[in-house]
Amino acid sequence: MSSFTGKYRVAAVAAIVILPILGIYFLAKAKWVHKELPYIGQSVKGPNGKMEYHKITDIELTDHHGKTLNPAKNDSCVVVANIFFATCPDVCPEMNSQVQTVAEKFVKNPKVRFISISIDPEHDTVAALAAYARRFKADKLKWQFCTGNKTDIYDWVMNDLLLANEQKGSDFIHDDKVAIIDRNGHIRSILPTRGNSNKEKLEAFKRIEEDINNLLYEYRQKDMDK
Repeated sequence: MSSFTGKYRVAAVAAIVILPILGIYFLAKAKWVHKELPYIGQSVKGPNGKMEYHKITDIELTDHHGKTLNPAKNDSCVVVANIFFATCPDVCPEMNSQVQTVAEKFVKNPKVRFISISIDPEHDTVAALAAYARRFKADKLKWQFCTGNKTDIYDWVMNDLLLANEQKGSDFIHDDKVAIIDRNGHIRSILPTRGNSNKEKLEAFKRIEEDINNLLYEYRQKDMDK
């Protein structure tokens, strides 16, 4: 083998190893630029001529401390919501690990909260959720793992959160996305959490982080204009 061929192979291997690392590094360092988020879901023109956008409705849930909550009653925070079940072996842990990473970024911001809703409330009791929540340091991260009536949850997840598709031949609905809800109850973003590579996972994380920041920026501007 000639020295030229050897050098070519070394350069090729270096490119395969180094370029993805550089891509991940520069993606992580990319400058955030505000963009206005759309309103997701069906919208109609109201009697006053203004657009009325889809918004979540009331639902009574119980969190991992046994406390009652209703996400539709929130009027001060951006809420990041997802669905899961505690015995899920792969998709849910990977998804919630991503949510945990996002929650860590906003742990000091009182205007961002996280809610994860069990789609298996028959098995995910308050005690089971409390154990699961400890796994992800939920109390530190302002993150509530919730249960409730199964029929209500399934209807609310599909028709209000606009998450999940029915799984044929299964009692479960499932999704690996998060819904980002503004403080007026409108769905403003639905994003995937997972990826097939570290680069794709980082891209998913950055998109969620950016859309939360987009909403926070929107509200800062509105508060300044008052």
